[in-house]
Amino acid sequence: MGDGVVGISNNVVADFYYQGVSMEEWDEWQKVYTYGTIVLWPPEPVRDVVNRLRHEYDPVSQSFCGAHITLTQPFLRQPSSNEWDKLSEVVSGFESFEIRYGPINTFLPYPCIWYEIHPSELVLAIRQALHATGMFNLDLPHTDDFIPHMTITEGQSDLKVTEDLFRKLRDEISGGTFICSELALVVPDHHFHFGIQRRLPLRKWNTGMQK
Repeated sequence: MGDGVVGISNNVVADFYYQGVSMEEWDEWQKVYTYGTIVLWPPEPVRDVVNRLRHEYDPVSQSFCGAHITLTQPFLRQPSSNEWDKLSEVVSGFESFEIRYGPINTFLPYPCIWYEIHPSELVLAIRQALHATGMFNLDLPHTDDFIPHMTITEGQSDLKVTEDLFRKLRDEISGGTFICSELALVVPDHHFHFGIQRRLPLRKWNTGMQK
């Protein structure tokens, strides 16, 4: 996934981007994402590693969206300027923090292998605060039982997701850490490929505190 539309500021959502989306050939589950969703977007070194795994084990899913950690349910509508101010206020109420990803886990028999994300409690707290703004579709599955994760495969490609594959990857793949200092709005283009359209910074760490 690219980092947005060339020439468009990360702080401005381009109206034409939404208007240019053609949903005629989208499945119903895809149409839900017309106005995008908010994710945690790992830095390039982490993305490079995870994207290679995603490309190898689930290229179809990778073609939709590169490495990311889903945070919210999709938007119900395109937020207004005042609504973006509210979202920015909510996000800035949380301090930047270190994310630990790994070990890997699975949702089998649902065909998904993923990195665990910690501290999950903080990720869920940010999710809940954003959902409380009333701008997101909370009628979708897993609104209340969501588990923070970073997907390697969700079984959309030819390679079958099995216990054997999970054990193989568990033995081969290690986790890591990165600093999360911002959230990202990602929106699909007409090919249903998500790109960053806006960034929402978290509050900077208090340098006087030990992290």
